[in-house]
Amino acid sequence: MTFKRVGFDIDPKLFEQAGVDIHDPNLRARAEERNKQMNKRFNRELKQKQSNAVWSKSLWASGEIKFTLNEWKPEERSNPVKAKNLGNKAFKLAKEMVNGHLNVIMSGDAGVGKTSLALAMINMLRETGKTALFVSTVALNELVSEQYEYSDRKKRLQELVRAMKTCDVLLLDDLGADGGSAEKVRGYGYTGTRKDLQALLFDIANNRYEGTEKERRAADKNHIKLIKPVHQTIITTNNLTDELIRIYGERTISRLVTRDPNHRLAFNDMEDMRIKEGI
Repeated sequence: MTFKRVGFDIDPKLFEQAGVDIHDPNLRARAEERNKQMNKRFNRELKQKQSNAVWSKSLWASGEIKFTLNEWKPEERSNPVKAKNLGNKAFKLAKEMVNGHLNVIMSGDAGVGKTSLALAMINMLRETGKTALFVSTVALNELVSEQYEYSDRKKRLQELVRAMKTCDVLLLDDLGADGGSAEKVRGYGYTGTRKDLQALLFDIANNRYEGTEKERRAADKNHIKLIKPVHQTIITTNNLTDELIRIYGERTISRLVTRDPNHRLAFNDMEDMRIKEGI
C-alpha cells in the first residue's frame, strides 16, 4: 500500500515504526478524535491568552492583589458561620456566572473581605477562560482627572474603557469611594461625583447591560434577543444602594447594581464592621 502526501510517496514502514497500525479499521476515527482534542487544547490556550491580555489592563489602587477561595479562612473570623456562608455563596455565584447573565454586589465596611472574595470569584471565572478586569474606582477617578494633562494617561483611559465595556466580567472595586463621606453624600444639595466620571460610568454601565452597539446590531440582524446584562459585573462598595444612586445617578446604578437578594452579599456583623440595615 502506498501513501501520498503533497506529491511524495510515504513508506508505510514509517507508520509501523511509529507504532501506527495502518490496517486498524478504527485508525480514521482515532485520528479524528486526536485532531478534535488538539483543537480543544488550542482553543483553551487561546482563551487563556485572551483572558491574560484583558487582565493585564486592570487598574489597581496600589498594586495587583491575588486571592483564591482556598485562602478564605472562616475559622479565623470572629463570626465564622457568617464568613463560611459568604464564602459558599461567592463560590456558588461564580459557578452560576460561568454561563449566566447576572451582576453581583458585595457591601460592607472596609477590611471585611469584600475585595478578597470578589477576586476569588474572578480567579475561578478566569480559569474557565472568561475575560475579566479589575478596576479600582479610586484609581479610575484619578485617571479621569489626569487625562486632561497627560496624553499617555488619556490613551490609557481609552484602552481601559474599551476593555471595561466588553470584558466578560468586570470587578468594580470600592464603588462610591470617590463620592465623598456618607455624611456628604446624604447631605442637602449633594450633586454626585464629578460629572465626567458620572458620564463615563453610565456609558460603561449601559454597554455592559444592553450590549455594545456592535453586539446590538448583530443581534437585530440575526433576530436574536440579547439576555441582560449582556456582560456581568461584580461590585464591592461601602455604600448603601441609595447612596450610590446619589453619587452616580439612577440610570447608571440600575444597570450595575442588582436588586436580586440572591446576588447580593452583605458583610454585616463581620469583625468590627458597623451594622448596616440593608445594602
